[in-house]
Amino acid sequence: MKKNDSKIATNKITKIATFLVLIIISGMIAIPVPAIGVPFVLQNMLIMMAGGFLGKKYGTLTVGIFLLASLLGLPFLSGGRGGVGLLFSPGSGFLLGFLLCPLTISLLLEKLGTRNLWCIIIAYVIGGAVLIDLMGSISLAYYSHTSWLTGIAMASIYLPIDLVKAVLASVIHQRLKKETYLEEMHDSL
Repeated sequence: MKKNDSKIATNKITKIATFLVLIIISGMIAIPVPAIGVPFVLQNMLIMMAGGFLGKKYGTLTVGIFLLASLLGLPFLSGGRGGVGLLFSPGSGFLLGFLLCPLTISLLLEKLGTRNLWCIIIAYVIGGAVLIDLMGSISLAYYSHTSWLTGIAMASIYLPIDLVKAVLASVIHQRLKKETYLEEMHDSL
């Protein structure tokens, strides 16, 4: 392996580790929703950003590592939850949405571009807030023994705050990408 390849690999591993830590720390911020059993969380915002910053391959890998560690019992999900039992809970659809989110956001950003804030917002809203809540509606419906429409209604209580998180993540994405670009341009001079 060349020295430059080693530097690139180290850079990718550092970015993956950074986002992994941010996703885990964001799990400490949760507001319980007792009637449904799935709390309001900040983790999905960081998961959205993993897709925007790390891309489809490394963003999905990062979230996959996070979910695998959580399913193995590490208390990384909101409220210190973890364990394989999460696959058989009302929140299981949200977890699948977490895994699909970075891939979807990255693909949408590739198609829509990142020069315009509105394109970034659309990618984060559809690939993040809508996708995660839609996947969550399936497990909510299944575990409450109701129709999918009822599951959608139950998941819709999360949508307004998830939309705010998606817009906030989009603004952060645009600002940080701009700073990164300017920094790279400055380093090449």
